[in-house]
Amino acid sequence: MNSLQIATAIFATISFGLLLAAVTSDYWVEASDHSGLWQVCQGSVCYSYGMEVAGYIHATRAFMLMATIAGAVSFFSLWSLFRHPNIGSFSLAKIAAIASLVAGLCALIAMSIFTGRVNHSHRHGKYGWSFGVGWASVPLSLLTGVLAVQIHTGRDM
Repeated sequence: MNSLQIATAIFATISFGLLLAAVTSDYWVEASDHSGLWQVCQGSVCYSYGMEVAGYIHATRAFMLMATIAGAVSFFSLWSLFRHPNIGSFSLAKIAAIASLVAGLCALIAMSIFTGRVNHSHRHGKYGWSFGVGWASVPLSLLTGVLAVQIHTGRDM
């Protein structure tokens, strides 16, 4: 087994896990309460957002969901690469590279939208750990994509 392939699969696992944690958690913004992309919590009681949700929340949700789906494709492609290098005429390394780069770019767009709007509108809160996890997934997803390109092209680092 190639050490580059193992490292890339591990990075894909971590970046996919970070994306899942960011999307599903409710600690994007913290003040006296905390909120995420799907609900706001006051103490231990959480409420789903109503029908009236700000546009930036919808945009952040959409791009984070696309990033998570692309991260899942990368994750499964890279781990499947250990058994089968291709699916038909498609290289799993190439699929993983494209999916990882898409995941990183979608997460970058989502996090940028959220950062710009929340930084502008929430003066009394602070960013929570979910927000940090979302940002951490960006460079890790992009790094996974670059490493998967290296696997696809056959060059070892």
